[in-house]
Amino acid sequence: MPMNERIFDVAIRPRAGDARWEAFAPALPALLAVGESDLDAAARLAETIVPHLAARLQQGLAIPEQPRAGVYLQDHGLVLWQFLCVRLGPLKAGQCAVEVIFPDIETLFDVEVAGGDESLLDV
Repeated sequence: MPMNERIFDVAIRPRAGDARWEAFAPALPALLAVGESDLDAAARLAETIVPHLAARLQQGLAIPEQPRAGVYLQDHGLVLWQFLCVRLGPLKAGQCAVEVIFPDIETLFDVEVAGGDESLLDV
């Protein structure tokens, strides 16, 4: 992964006490977005993540790095997950600053499939 890209796990769950949803990135504890649906909350978080990271840099704070997608899966129980690739710095023509990514199951759980039999992962 190029140095100007960061991967962030995004947890999406029903909000306690009301009918709305919240999305948060565990690596960025101060970042939380609320929406009327799970997709709305995730979209709002995707819209605010770049300004949030820019504010961190202006304050002299580092941008946290995850070694891989799925680092926080075990820490937050039964929630919906999305994985964002955030590109920092100059973008190429047609390139988005924030993009949803879909990592391989082996990457998410950091496991090797027993005997190389990937059919074990079929659901």
